[in-house]
Amino acid sequence: MNFPTPPLDAAVPEPLTRGHKKRERTRRGLVDAALRLVARKEVGDIGLFEVAAEAAVSNGTIYNYFRTRDEVLEAVGIAMAAEFSDAISVLNADVQCGAQRLSIGVRMFVCRAAADHQWANALLRIIHFDQAMRSRLATHVMGDLREGLRAGTLAYEDEGVALDLVLSCTTGAMRSVIEGRAVVEHDVRVAEMILQALGVTPARARKIAGKPLPA
Repeated sequence: MNFPTPPLDAAVPEPLTRGHKKRERTRRGLVDAALRLVARKEVGDIGLFEVAAEAAVSNGTIYNYFRTRDEVLEAVGIAMAAEFSDAISVLNADVQCGAQRLSIGVRMFVCRAAADHQWANALLRIIHFDQAMRSRLATHVMGDLREGLRAGTLAYEDEGVALDLVLSCTTGAMRSVIEGRAVVEHDVRVAEMILQALGVTPARARKIAGKPLPA
């Protein structure tokens, strides 16, 4: 079937990329504003209009993107978890050992906390509040746990308990860093002890945890 060719002077609809980009910039600005607020305040004390003010947009504008505070916080949590976890996955692309990938992930979260207290404060406050964020982080950890178990490097009976152990120890280590209670090579020590708790021998856990982080 032949379709008629429109005349050269016919109006051609412009692509919507400019509007889409502007909308995404505004949404990202709101998420970033919420992230800054979460780093300074308790989650329960943050309101929608406060996020709008922090992002320098009108109260009406924020309703074009989020209807409730929970929606904003979920977006913040997902963005934080996705951005850093995905970056770790890229660095881990050539690492085959599940235990080593797990160690790298733990250490990088602890090191990021040491380098960026605002980011760490926000993550620690949201992770206990937002199920979507916990699920995103758990997906990455679960893959490493299962690979380590399959290879015989890790040994654990309950996957849920193993997951809780990794996430709890990692977030606890991040809090220690923020509060100034970290020891020398805190990231390495934490990763080493997590590996031992997951069935790795002390000598092997020390070797895996002490390997240089991928650049």
